[in-house]
Amino acid sequence: MNKKETLQIPPYAVKADERIRWSDLDAAGIMYFGQYIRLFEIGETEFFRVLGFPYTNTQFEDLGVWMLRVNFSCDFHSPAYIDDLLTIYCWADTIGGASIKLRFAVQRDSQLLGDGTCTIVSVDRVNKKAVKIPDELRSALEALQSRKS
Repeated sequence: MNKKETLQIPPYAVKADERIRWSDLDAAGIMYFGQYIRLFEIGETEFFRVLGFPYTNTQFEDLGVWMLRVNFSCDFHSPAYIDDLLTIYCWADTIGGASIKLRFAVQRDSQLLGDGTCTIVSVDRVNKKAVKIPDELRSALEALQSRKS
């Protein structure tokens, strides 16, 4: 993202808050970069909960699929510190035939600290081959994207 560009968080993005703990810090006293994966996972978990697919032991069992992460990227813009209250935003950027590209933004107040993506692929639970996103999940994704506020 170009410094002059601003990340546009859509109104349908799912929001979660998380406070930085001692265990999140590196030797320099700032949030360790690997903790962004944890924050993105919090955002993803809340995203699927809002869709009606909470991460339980059976959430995708009934659909006959696993949702596997195949790509992850993150850009870091500014550090986070102990006890900072961060807001994590998650939304579906692209809904493909078998994949969903999730976008994430992590902010302190209105300052963007980091943003990234994660591509998730719907796979058959038995043979682990990519399959079409189940209709129930696709409908929930599309309904969320159509929300304006």
